[in-house]
Amino acid sequence: MAFVLEVDDLRTRFTTETGQVTAVDGVSFKVRAGEIVGLVGESGCGKSVTAESLMRLQDPDTTEYSGSVSFKGQNLLEVSEAQMRKYRGGRISMVFQDPMSSLNPVFTIGNQLAETILAHEDVTKKQAMARALELLERTGIPEPAERLGQYPHQLSGGQRQRVVIAMALACNPELLIADEPTTALDVTTQEQILDLILKLREDYAAGTVFITHDLGVVAEVCDRVIVMYLGQVIEDTDVMTLFDKPAHPYTQGLMRSTPALDTDPEVDLPVIPGTVPTLNNVPAGCRFAQRCPFATDACRSAVPELREIAPDHRVRCIRAEEIAAMDGQDAGKETAQ
Repeated sequence: MAFVLEVDDLRTRFTTETGQVTAVDGVSFKVRAGEIVGLVGESGCGKSVTAESLMRLQDPDTTEYSGSVSFKGQNLLEVSEAQMRKYRGGRISMVFQDPMSSLNPVFTIGNQLAETILAHEDVTKKQAMARALELLERTGIPEPAERLGQYPHQLSGGQRQRVVIAMALACNPELLIADEPTTALDVTTQEQILDLILKLREDYAAGTVFITHDLGVVAEVCDRVIVMYLGQVIEDTDVMTLFDKPAHPYTQGLMRSTPALDTDPEVDLPVIPGTVPTLNNVPAGCRFAQRCPFATDACRSAVPELREIAPDHRVRCIRAEEIAAMDGQDAGKETAQ
């Protein structure tokens, strides 16, 4: 199946009061039509900045991009801002973490959905409202006709998230970017949203970039997984291989710190020591070495490359094969349960 998105050596640099920092550093990955690719990592690892960079959503006065973001053969980093606006919301859509930040509190749900449709399609206001109703019905929101005339504050968090998803799908996008769409939702609503995303993948066959820190969600919805740390891709493989044979110590740490169904509630979960360094203080050598239980002097001095250790399995670690053999299989199986 053809690739909808091909990201090659993407770098995003911000100019700050203390100098220039690189928030996305050489990220490369691909997304096929109908495929869900997960971006995983702790807060501060560059997942959201990567997603926003795909659509060039950062302030152009303080942001510099390099590399390539090829959407169906067109490098989005080279098109004008006017051309980019035609892609956003039309052929490429994004579901943001907080649905309230995506919805205008002074306009009704119907008006906001219709506005998106009118901006990208040659239809009348009546046709746009009919399409808005159809979208709400498709997302499974209760009493969709009534919701069209309501304001965001009149809807629950789960209902608002469904509206945001409906808005993202308004123009049948070929690429959907979902930035932690289940954050702050209760477990039942989260499951409903995940089921909805899987159903919409079948209906629209759009490629999806799914950002999350929840490995349980990754196991449920993703086909491939990109693990990020401090702006870099550190592991990239299909979801079954990741859970069966995680080869980077950071990936293994994330899995061990995720509770399984049989986890003893009286026993503390393992944690990854330390925190993600700031972009102003990127360590030399391997960026994870300061927190890695397997780190050697070579890890702290050598800059590891993202390399293939098995077919379709890339890892940024000089000891990946050794570490995978020691620990990977057990770490992955515990989380997959």
